[in-house]
Amino acid sequence: MAADKTPPLEWTPASRAALITGCGSTTGLSSGTGRQIALLLKEQGWDVYGTGRDPAVMTELAERGIHTRRLDLTDHESMKAVVTEIEEAHGSVGLLINNAAYSLNGTMLETPLQSVRDQFETNFFGVVDLTRLVLPGMVAARSGRIVMMSSIFGLFGTAGRGFYEASKHALEGLSDALRLEVLNLGIQVVVIEPSPIRGGFVPNDVKDLQLGEREQVYDGFWEHFVKWHETYREVEHPKGRGKTAVTAEAVSHRVALAAGASRPKIRYKIGGPVRLLSTMRATIGERNWDRFVRFFFPYPGGKGAPVPAQQALP
Repeated sequence: MAADKTPPLEWTPASRAALITGCGSTTGLSSGTGRQIALLLKEQGWDVYGTGRDPAVMTELAERGIHTRRLDLTDHESMKAVVTEIEEAHGSVGLLINNAAYSLNGTMLETPLQSVRDQFETNFFGVVDLTRLVLPGMVAARSGRIVMMSSIFGLFGTAGRGFYEASKHALEGLSDALRLEVLNLGIQVVVIEPSPIRGGFVPNDVKDLQLGEREQVYDGFWEHFVKWHETYREVEHPKGRGKTAVTAEAVSHRVALAAGASRPKIRYKIGGPVRLLSTMRATIGERNWDRFVRFFFPYPGGKGAPVPAQQALP
């Protein structure tokens, strides 16, 4: 099916209300995917509620017939208010797209514990809270679908982004458990695993990483970390590794496919990297996998990121 064609809605949900988080961001992980998902689902026939921390940046969505609401995954009352509004109008939420997230940068040595907690509050606990709010209505209707936005980095870890990756690992495990818990209640759980998204996480400078207190032993690493991501900055005509990245449009289309399919897949792997790497680790073994990660991704002391000899890590 062509990526520019909206997938059809092949099933009949009890409620046509679709709730999407992260519709206000055009930078960071989402790269505007939330906005594009909202537009596709509108075309698919859903009554779409697009949410974000600041509805003022979603005026275009409102002009196109999408309900824009404030929803902060760290604010329980904001989530409850939106869910209550939808349930009063539609009986239940028919489709929940847990799209909102952000990526925390930092090593174990450098990152304050509070920053780690903040990462999980948005990427994991906020998702848990919102999902718990919509589930009773879905259970009562014996109908509903929950789409979890994971990542290729929900499958393995790399240096400097471990806490973000841990939050996505947690989401993967939660999704598998939830799918079994609601299997016979008319509710389906789908996981989206995109390869790196073009323009989705592309720092221009080390200061863009918003790191905590810096450790001198990692100075060379962070400079290389930024340089390594440059190839993913170009959206239209990427070069090198950037050619393997996927577009926000491709991700949004796959989410719409998962939302509309009569019998959706458990996981939608988007792009060559995630399809390859999800099986590669088991095939080549742990030591060779570790060598591959060190070969491909930046790490302290690796090529392009020398560690001063007098401060070399053990």
